[in-house]
Amino acid sequence: MSKDARIEIIIDPSLLNHFTENLNRQNSSVTPEKAIAGVIATILDDSAFPLEAKRTSELTIHIGYHLRSFSQPFFE
Repeated sequence: MSKDARIEIIIDPSLLNHFTENLNRQNSSVTPEKAIAGVIATILDDSAFPLEAKRTSELTIHIGYHLRSFSQPFFE
């Protein structure tokens, strides 16, 4: 079995500012980084691709292969 690989996601200030402003407006105690990680995990897990995404910590998302009946293949 291969070992895990890591990628880095850079959050543009425009997205960070948008989340910061709206979380502050809602008086939320959630940090923008944590909220963005949640959105990214949801997008990946709900995609048409054979992916599963689970947050393993507040800022860590574990992505795996998960074939579903409706999955769009990566390779044909």
